[in-house]
Amino acid sequence: MSSLTLLEHYARRLPLTEGRLASLSADEIAKLRQLWRLLLSEFDTAAPLPVLFSLAHAPASEHDTEDLTALSFEPLVSLGSKPDKDNGATPPRTTTATTVQATPARDAGSGGWLSWASGSRSSPSSSSGISTPAPIGDSAETLRLRRETVQEYIHRTDPATLVAPLVPPSFTPLFGQPALARSFSAAFWQAATQMRDPDAWVLRFLRARKWDVDQALDMLRKTLAWRVGQAIDEVAYFGESKLHHHTMDTGLAFACTTDRLGCPVYVVRVRANVAHNRSILAIKRFLCWQLETSQLLAADSDGRVTILFDLSDVTRENIDLGLVRMLITLLSNYFPETLGIMILYVNSWFFWGLWTVIAPFIDPVVKSKIVMVRATREITPYIDLDRLPLELGGQKPFSYSYIQPTTEENACMADTAARQAAEREYVSAIADYECATRQWLAQQAGTDDFSSAPTRCAARDKLREAVVELDPFVRSRTLHHRLDQLRPDYTVAL
Repeated sequence: MSSLTLLEHYARRLPLTEGRLASLSADEIAKLRQLWRLLLSEFDTAAPLPVLFSLAHAPASEHDTEDLTALSFEPLVSLGSKPDKDNGATPPRTTTATTVQATPARDAGSGGWLSWASGSRSSPSSSSGISTPAPIGDSAETLRLRRETVQEYIHRTDPATLVAPLVPPSFTPLFGQPALARSFSAAFWQAATQMRDPDAWVLRFLRARKWDVDQALDMLRKTLAWRVGQAIDEVAYFGESKLHHHTMDTGLAFACTTDRLGCPVYVVRVRANVAHNRSILAIKRFLCWQLETSQLLAADSDGRVTILFDLSDVTRENIDLGLVRMLITLLSNYFPETLGIMILYVNSWFFWGLWTVIAPFIDPVVKSKIVMVRATREITPYIDLDRLPLELGGQKPFSYSYIQPTTEENACMADTAARQAAEREYVSAIADYECATRQWLAQQAGTDDFSSAPTRCAARDKLREAVVELDPFVRSRTLHHRLDQLRPDYTVAL
């Protein structure tokens, strides 16, 4: 195990290699083999997983839901609540994320902002800063805008587009699966083949559960059940067409550069967030889509991304604890090992007080990856100045502007024959990889060189080629494609 701290890895530009492909110990390879054996057994025996929140077969009342717990099959604990003594829940130990001393909370009127953050569901009454979008309001028109998708916005503002949806509305699951269920194996391959090597995806769960194979399998089962329940394959298929237009247009979160270890950097402009301006469902889909598509940009960094929260000039109405809970739940439970580091760029007294409320409820593993900075010079140990956007005090001339999708960019999704041909190659490549994996597992442990098993490596490369060919038929093009950040051959240019 490396003795270097996270900061030392960044200072020396040394990628994290422990527990990753090409750097596995004999014991770690043995754990990987054990987990693969269990997975292959699950392929043959696991019951189908139900789709609970389909986009293609959504009920008429779908847009009315504000159910935050729909994000997870487990209840989300309120950040301001005490643990339930009856269920044996134990609150996380309070630890300090950085050596920076938090400023005491300031009163902001009746009850103070801290009491609002701890329990009240009503929005605070203070006015927003100049860079904060004003709340949309409560009229029939503005309530519609809270939920208006990119597709609906384009249809409303350009009547000529009414006859042509951005994405063909008929979604067909891979592997000939039924509309409202997926097999365990289908769900697994849809997720694992986003990585260049399926082993890399499986290893995430082993690292996240400290190489306990049974716990890793349990986490993987829950992740696949959640992915199917939330219809993540449909989220990828419909893409931005089903996302909230106002959230996309204002640039709440976007990828624009890489850090010193080559991880994609997502900037979250907290001042652009006003919870009243969109529904819970809207932000849930937005976060799921962002994290799912981040894996395309993170192919060279083992799926890891850096999230930079720009907390400059935030006010009470920008702080949305529901959004924080969602992101933490996603990163901790369903996208393990995706978070590289989280940089909190803070120059507001308001957040320091709020941090004392949030910190005790953050997963310790997530908290260990949080870095707090108060100036541009404190960001540069993690992101070089020439890679840091101008709006954060850097030198990179990147300015977010939402380029709307077009029907033409997804035209191939309507070509049924071409999709079927690509899917046949994909299914064949999976079968070859599965066969090669079974052969690898049949070999006596310790007699093979994991990193250079020729049959399995060839099957892996064939599978990657098949994934790239199939992707345009099952995933609508993204803003990353329009900005040329993601090339047709799936190389990345951030």
